[in-house]
Amino acid sequence: MSLIIKRMESQPTLFTARPTRLSLQQLSLEAEQNRSVSVNVWRNHALESIVSLAQPYFAFGRWQVAFNFGDYDDSLMFAGREAADLELLWLDSSRYLANTDFAAWSEWLLTRLSVLRAASNVPIILATWLQNAEQHQQMQALVDTLPDIYFADIGSVCAEARVELLDMRIAVATGSPISNAAQPLLARKLACHWLPAALSPPIKALALDLDNTLHQGILGEDGIHGVALTPQHKALQESVKALQQKGIFLALVSRNERVDVEDLFAQRDDFPLKWDDFAATEVSWGDKASAIARVAQALRISPDAVLFVDDNLGELVAVTSQLPQVHAIHAHENAELTRRALEHYPALWRWKVTADDVKRNQDMKANALREALLTEVTDPEEYLRNLQVTLVFNRAQQEHLSRLADLCKKTNQFNLAMRRFSLSELTERYNSENSAVACVQLKDRLSDSGIIAVIVAERHGDLLIIEELCISCRALGRQLEDTIVLWTIRNLPQFQTCAQVCFRVQHGPRNQPAQAWLAGHLQVASDAVQEGLNGIPRQTLEQFTPVQSVQLIEE
Repeated sequence: MSLIIKRMESQPTLFTARPTRLSLQQLSLEAEQNRSVSVNVWRNHALESIVSLAQPYFAFGRWQVAFNFGDYDDSLMFAGREAADLELLWLDSSRYLANTDFAAWSEWLLTRLSVLRAASNVPIILATWLQNAEQHQQMQALVDTLPDIYFADIGSVCAEARVELLDMRIAVATGSPISNAAQPLLARKLACHWLPAALSPPIKALALDLDNTLHQGILGEDGIHGVALTPQHKALQESVKALQQKGIFLALVSRNERVDVEDLFAQRDDFPLKWDDFAATEVSWGDKASAIARVAQALRISPDAVLFVDDNLGELVAVTSQLPQVHAIHAHENAELTRRALEHYPALWRWKVTADDVKRNQDMKANALREALLTEVTDPEEYLRNLQVTLVFNRAQQEHLSRLADLCKKTNQFNLAMRRFSLSELTERYNSENSAVACVQLKDRLSDSGIIAVIVAERHGDLLIIEELCISCRALGRQLEDTIVLWTIRNLPQFQTCAQVCFRVQHGPRNQPAQAWLAGHLQVASDAVQEGLNGIPRQTLEQFTPVQSVQLIEE
């Protein structure tokens, strides 16, 4: 049996409202490793049983996770720490709060987090439970004082599921007071939300089938008013629309007559989803793999950022055979199962949604208008003047660093060094006199794109090395790359006394646009750009003239 089919058939067990220990242990999902990561676990109670229950979820997401367990240690000395991709603090708060108050424990915990932050530049997750909402807010505020640290509230997970968190009767035998009923829920949360959201490039788009996925029935046979919006399908559409409002692109990929589908969304007022909610539509009788490839191209994202949802297992197998990097979910006959699979699909959940995330769909829709204008206007200056483009250069403020780390993680095409700096690494350079972290914001009369570029530079003698250069795919194609990059570098204080600017390059699977841009300035062929450092004389940047029809603002 195909591995993809086995994964799809496991969905009802994995994504039931309350998974059980027995049902998860009986699943036999073969390892189809797509990504390997390591996690250091610093704890004062047992995690092993939850890690065991998380294995089917890791297999579903094609992850292999190695956990390095430290000894039980209330003092959090982090003894014997080795390099890992993530640090997980797994704490029984009651062991501390039995002997001290919350304020004193929080103050002590901050010092231990600071010690770990200084020793490690990878994401840190603090997982524990608290006694009330006020303590939750105070703990969230505490972790927000340090970069790249996330608070995983174990108690909230169980409260939302109406499951008792603690069972003191099993604490001595199991090494943890977490109840048997809570453990499968926490295993799913750990494997599907917390770890992927801290470590994985995010899912950016849903490619949705229509018939028997977003509604019950077949449009071509049952007609516009014959297809049924069951309560479960309505809840699924509402869930999908909520994701769209958080910045996830929606694409419709359906085998139907296009005019029939447009009429369906125009006439079915009871559908929560509307035609305009879709950033891309592929409605035809062609193969869906090609359709999804076109969707990714239209949205300027990689296929590995697309999650395909379809009720036809054959379609899922065909698409993932041709595009193995595409993620897939089987749309079950019971749409509630599909909704929960979406809710828990790894890398779709976010620790937080930023203002720039929310702008993404509006900006993509505006891109269609920009491209139409580009076909009508042949003079680039007139094109930009018509759009009333403004670029805002900003030596990044601390509150921007989280967004910039997100941009480093997400950007694939115009990402020259592929360093993918974490928030901790960006913060370290933000605080260094020899480094600069800069960002560029873009807006025009059609939309505000927000922060679309990040540049990280480090001074080494008379060299200024560009260690990270990322431009969002949403900003590409407007003929602004030179102004965004060269103008920004020229405004860095570290540029004023350097003799040469060097760009660090690493060849990635999809960063040819960034390499081609640099090749133009090196006056070599695109495939001649070498990995490592590639220098441009300081004079080249000094003589560069920004696009005149763009308003440039330095903040």
